[in-house]
Amino acid sequence: MSDVSDNSTARDIESGPITLQESAWQLLEFPSIRQMLAGHTRFFASRELAEAVTPQAHLEDVLRLQEETAEAASMLATVGDIGLTGHQDLRPVLRRAALGGMLSGQELISCIILLDSTWLARNVVVSMKERAPRMVAIASDIPDLSDLRSEVNAALTDSGDVRDSATPRLGRLRSDSARSYQRLVRILERVAASKEVRGAVQSPNIATRGERLVLEVRTDSREAVPGIVHDVSNTGATLFVEPFRAVDPCNHWRETAAEAQREEERVLRRLSHLLGEKEELATTAIEAAADLDLITARARLARPMKAMRPETLPPGSDVAVRLSYARHPLLGDDAVPVSMNIGPGFRGLVVTGPNTGGKTVALKTLGLMAIMHQCGMQLPVSDGTALAVFSAVYADIGDAQSIERSVSTFSSHMGSVIDILEEADENSLVLLDELGTGTDPEEGSALARAVLSNLVDRNIPVAVTTHHRPVAEYAGTHERMENASVELDAATLLPTYQFIMGIPGRSYAVHVARNLGLSEQVLDHAETFLDPGRAEAETLLDQIQRERNTVSEARQKAQADATAAEAARRDLQARLGQVTKQQENMVQRTRMELRREADDVRRQLRRIVAQAESGKSLATAQRAVNRLRSSLAEPTWMPIAKSEQNTPEGDVAAISEEKPISAGDEVEIKGLDVRAKVVSIKPDGMTDLQMGNARIQLDSRQLRRVEVAVKTPPETRRSGVKVSRSAPEASTGELDVRGKRVAAIDKLVSGYVDSCAADGRENCRIIHGSGTGALRQAVRDVLSRLPQVTSFEPAQREQGGNGVTQVNLA
Repeated sequence: MSDVSDNSTARDIESGPITLQESAWQLLEFPSIRQMLAGHTRFFASRELAEAVTPQAHLEDVLRLQEETAEAASMLATVGDIGLTGHQDLRPVLRRAALGGMLSGQELISCIILLDSTWLARNVVVSMKERAPRMVAIASDIPDLSDLRSEVNAALTDSGDVRDSATPRLGRLRSDSARSYQRLVRILERVAASKEVRGAVQSPNIATRGERLVLEVRTDSREAVPGIVHDVSNTGATLFVEPFRAVDPCNHWRETAAEAQREEERVLRRLSHLLGEKEELATTAIEAAADLDLITARARLARPMKAMRPETLPPGSDVAVRLSYARHPLLGDDAVPVSMNIGPGFRGLVVTGPNTGGKTVALKTLGLMAIMHQCGMQLPVSDGTALAVFSAVYADIGDAQSIERSVSTFSSHMGSVIDILEEADENSLVLLDELGTGTDPEEGSALARAVLSNLVDRNIPVAVTTHHRPVAEYAGTHERMENASVELDAATLLPTYQFIMGIPGRSYAVHVARNLGLSEQVLDHAETFLDPGRAEAETLLDQIQRERNTVSEARQKAQADATAAEAARRDLQARLGQVTKQQENMVQRTRMELRREADDVRRQLRRIVAQAESGKSLATAQRAVNRLRSSLAEPTWMPIAKSEQNTPEGDVAAISEEKPISAGDEVEIKGLDVRAKVVSIKPDGMTDLQMGNARIQLDSRQLRRVEVAVKTPPETRRSGVKVSRSAPEASTGELDVRGKRVAAIDKLVSGYVDSCAADGRENCRIIHGSGTGALRQAVRDVLSRLPQVTSFEPAQREQGGNGVTQVNLA
C-alpha cells in the first residue's frame, strides 16, 4: 500500500549500498523531484511519505504503483479530487488520549474533522468501483467512526466549547452560576452607588482580582468601604476592595462556577477516553488516507508536467531504455525534448559533443526518468517510451552545471567508478559523465574504453559522456555499443541541445577559435598538426549533419502538411455532419408537407368522384382532373421527382441513386458542392473517398453517384380518370342501414362518409333505428375513427331522435 515501510523509513533498493544510491539520487537531483511530489500532497502524513519515497526494484511493485497512479489520474478526470485535508499532525494528540490524558475541546474537534476528511476521501474513491480497484482496496481500510463523531458533536460546539446539553447537570450548574454572578454584580453596583461610598471609589466600574469581584477605592478613603483588600495599584493610589456585603455572594458564585467547570472536565475526559479507545482505528484511517493522497499526488504532479504512463518492461529486457521526447522535469517549459535508447541489440551508449551542448542534461534526464518510473510517477514523455525495471541506478556526474557539487578530480571520479563496477549487475543502470577526463587524454581514453567494455561485456546497460574521440571511435566499431551526440548550430556556434542517436559528436574547437578571432595563420598551422583521417571524419560528419538537417526540414514540412490535411478532414467531417442534420430536418418537414398535400389531393378526388356519381358529365370530371394535375405541376408544390421535361438541354451529367455505389464511381457529397472518387467500400457501409490529395471516409448514405445523363424521348401519355361509383345515398345526404348486419356497417359507413366529403357536404345523416342499440353503437364506433368526421350526435326528436345519428364533416 505504501512506498515507505511502517517505521516511515525509506526502503532501500535491494541491490547496492545505500550510500551509492543516495549519492546517485543527489547527483541526479532526485530530492528536488521528491519536493515537487510533496508539494502536491494535501495531508501531513502523505507529505512525509512523499519526502521519503524511493524507487521499487521489483516488476510487480512498479506495475502496482503505475496502475495506482493511472487510477488516480482517471479519478481526477471524472469524479474529481479526494477532498482530503489535514496539515496538522494529530497523531501525538491521539496517543495522549490513548494514554488517558484529557484533550481540550478544540483538540477533540480537530481530530473529528481529520477523521471526517479521511471518510470523505474513502467515499470518493469507493465511488470509482471497478475503475480503480487498487485504490478502492486501500480506501476500504478506512473505518467508519461515525459513532465517535456523533458523540463528540453532541457534546461540543464547532469551536470546541462544551454544550449546555452535554449533561443534564451541566446546564443547571451554568444557570446557577450565571444567576449568582448577576446577583453579585447588583450588590456591588448598589454599594458603589451608595451615598457613603460614592465619593470613595475611583470609578463605578467593577474589577476582578484573583477571581474575586472588587471595587476600585481611593487610598485616602479606605475607611469608607469596609471589606477585604485584594490588591493595590502600581501607583499606590487605588485599593481593590471586596466589600464585606459581597463576600458570601461571591463565594457562592465561585463555588457554582467551579462545579460547572468540573462537570465540563468530566465531559472532556469521557470524550477523550472514547477517542483513545479508537486510537488504533484512527491511526489506520490516517495511514490509509496518506497512501491514497500520495497516489493522488503522483497524478496531480503529472498534470502540470503533461506526463503520461510509460511502458514498463521486465528487468534485463533487450530494450533497457527507450525515451521519446523526454523533458527534464526540473527545467519546465525550457526543457528541450530528448529521444534516446539503450537497446535493442546494444548495451552501451556513448554521447559526445561540445561543452554546454546538453550531454549532462540528457544523462540526468535518463536517470530521473528511470527513478521516477520506479516510484510510480508518470513521465513527461511522448508515446513509445518504455523503461525496464532496474535493481539500482548508479551515477557519477560532476560538472559545473550541478548545484550540489563542483567538478570532481580524477581520483574521486575513479573511486566512484570502482565502487560502481563492484556493485552493479546486469539489471542495473549505470550513468557516467565525462568518463576518463581529468588526466592524460591517452590514458584517460584507454581507461574509459576499458570501463565501458567491462560493463557491456557484463550485459549492464550504461550511458557515458566523453570528449575523447577514441572512445566514440571504439563505440562505433563495437557491436554492442552505439554513438550519440549533441550539436551546435554551425552558423552561430550556439548549442541547439538536440540529441542525435547514431552519430558521434563533432569537435568545434577550430571553429570556435576562428569565431573568437584567432588569426588564420595560427589556425592553418594548427590544422597541419591534425591527423588527416580526423579531418576527413570531420568533413564526413559535417556532410551528414547537413543532410540530416535537410531531412529534418522535409519531415517537419510533411508533418505540417499532414496536420493541415487532418484539420481539413475534421472541418469537412464537421460540415458533413451539419449537412446531414439539415437534410434530416428537411426530410421531416417535406414528409409533413407531403402528408398535408396528399390529404388535399384526396379531398379534391372525392369531390371529382362525387361529381361523376351525381350524374354530371365525364368531361366535367376530366376537366377537374386536369386542373388537379396542373396544380401538382406548379413549382410552389413540393414534387417528389422532376419530370423529364424539366431537365435542362445542356446538362451532361445527372445524379443517380438507383444503381449502388461501387469502387471507381464519381460521387457527390450530399449538401455540399463537392465531388470525390470512390476508392473502396467497407462492409459496414463506410466509403473511402479520394478528394485531390486528401483521403476521407464517409457513410455511403451521404453520397450520390454521378453519371452521364441519358436523354429519352418524352412519352405521350393520355390523361384519364377512373371513377368508381359509390352508393346513390350520397346524393341524398342520408344513409339507411336498418336491417343490415353489424359486420357490414364499417364498409357502408366509411364509403358513405367518404362520398359525402368528396361531394363537399358539411353534414349527413345515418338512419340505424333504435332497436337493441347494436347497429347504433357499431355506426358510432366507425364514425369515431374516421378523420373526415369532426363530431356526431343523435338527431332532434322530431327528426328521428336516437334512431338517427347526425354527422358533421370537416
